[in-house]
This record gives sequence, structure tokens and C-alpha cells, in this order.
Amino acid sequence: MNRILILIIAILCFSSCNNKEKNRNLMYCQSEIKIEEYPDSSFFSNITCMTYYKNKIYVLDKKRGDIVALSDNLKEMEYVSKHGEAPYETTWPFTFNVLNDTVYVVDFGTKSMKKFHGGVFYGDFSLSNANENRFSLNDSLIFLSANTDSTSFLMIDKYHPNKQIPMGKVVREKTPFKTIISNKKHILYDQGKGIFSISNCYPYIEQYNIHGEYIKTFDISSIPIIKEATEIAKKNSNKEKSVYIYIRDAYLANDHIYILCSSRSSSGDYRVNTILKLSINDEMKHISTYILPHDIYSSFCVSDTYLFASQEVAGVTIEKIKIGDEKSNTE
Repeated sequence: MNRILILIIAILCFSSCNNKEKNRNLMYCQSEIKIEEYPDSSFFSNITCMTYYKNKIYVLDKKRGDIVALSDNLKEMEYVSKHGEAPYETTWPFTFNVLNDTVYVVDFGTKSMKKFHGGVFYGDFSLSNANENRFSLNDSLIFLSANTDSTSFLMIDKYHPNKQIPMGKVVREKTPFKTIISNKKHILYDQGKGIFSISNCYPYIEQYNIHGEYIKTFDISSIPIIKEATEIAKKNSNKEKSVYIYIRDAYLANDHIYILCSSRSSSGDYRVNTILKLSINDEMKHISTYILPHDIYSSFCVSDTYLFASQEVAGVTIEKIKIGDEKSNTE
């Protein structure tokens, strides 16, 4: 009898340890501080892109048509660009990035890439193609998300910007139109690893070298939230003019790719509040899953110890969320 009791206790303990291991990387986050207003007391309305650079959070509000830079305590704000029809303003900005204190903005209103330095217009050049997803750059090249029915990004020479070379693989669908709308990708860059291409609606991450040459594909379909989303996507695969987008944003920082995913709750409620952390040095190993405090987020960026995210549930607010030591935050 005692042996049976000991065996039962051992089994329960083993099961408990397994459950802890299963949930080891799941972290429920809480915001430390947040901001919802501009200095003139007007509100954020539609934040579509955020980037962290040198202790500042750069934020694009698509509806307002401007970009601002926030201090990392969210207490100070300065304008990078303002909305307007003048050449030195942004007409319809959709996405941007920052390098060497210069902000590069894709302006759909003028079909151009505009540059700002210290809040001052610094020049522009025309774009042959572009979409609203993230793009990346280094000292000499811009890797711009710009999809067709056969390529997924443009490689642009910063010193000769008329040289815009289409690169990148696509997943071919039944028609060219379906292929185009299904292959919008976030283009991320790491100095050591090269270019990473992350689709809105496929469970794959592609890697390219600095010359845009394909290296390999990482399959992330085994991650539970991605697996569930692909099942939903399959049900919508026959719709010619629409796709089910479940990767809403992506970001590369500190040797990791962070992916903002949509999901459905057990009751069917739509949510965009899960961020996956994947290691670029370990075959895209799934390191952590962050559950953000609200249900719907539009964009985010990451520093060494914090995540900054824009939520859209009750008004638009930017939240500062501690992500530091993952083991200490484990549920």
C-alpha cells in the first residue's frame, strides 16, 4: 500500500514538473507607465509603426500623418515630421526606420522615401514600389518591403537610390493577385546574420545574405499560436481577394526576432496581444511568449529590458512593459 502511495506521489510530482516546463516560457506582462496624448493634449489615433533607437521611441501615427520621438520614460516628446502637402512634410506616411539619427519614411502620398535628421527635412527619392510593412537598412543599402507576384523586397543603394533591385522569394498562389496580397513581408536586418523576411500570413521566416541571396527557410508552424492561426488561414485559403493575416508586426533586437500575433480566445474573441521571441542564433528557437495586458495592439518595439507597445482597446495608448529577466516572470 505504501509503495502504491509513493508511486502516485511520484507520478503527480513528475506531472507537475512537466506542466511547469511546458509553461516555462509563458509570461503575462503588465505596463509600468503609459502615454496617450501629444503635448497639445490631442490624442494618438492610429499608430502603425514604432522603433527604438538610442533611448528614444519613434512613433508613426498614420491617421495624423506625423512621426514623433518619445524619451524612454514617455515624458518628453519631439516632432520628427509633421503632416502636410509641402515637400518637407509627410503626406501619407505608412512605415519608417532610423539609422545614424536619420529617419527614413515611406510616404505613400508622394510615392517617395523621405529623410529627416534632427526634425529637419533632409531630402527624398522616388520609390518604384513599397508596402506598409517594416523595412530595414544599413550604411549603404535599404531593404524595402515591396512585393510583386515574383519578388518580396527591393534592395536600394542609398547613394544611388534609382538602383532599386527586386529580390526575395514568394509563395505562389493560384493567381498573380492572390500571390501579391499573400506575400507582404516584414524585412528585418542583422549585421551578422543578414536579412530576415517574415510573412503576414505564412508560418515561415526566410533568411538572405547581405546581397539578397536566399540562404534558408525556418518553419515556425509548430508554435501553438502559429499552428492555430494556420488552421484558420486554411479555411480562408479559397478566397481570391483576401488573406487571413495573423502576424501583425515583427521586430529584431538583441539577437532575437519578436513577432506580434493575432489569435482567437476559447469564446472566439479576436485578440492581437501575443508576442513570440525567437533566437536568430539558434535556428529560430522559440524562447518566450509574452501576453500583453490588453486585447488589441497595433505595433511595438524593444529595448534591452523593455517592450513599448501601442494598444487600441479604450483609446490609443503607448505602454512601457518590463520584459527583463524571463525566469523571474514565469507563471
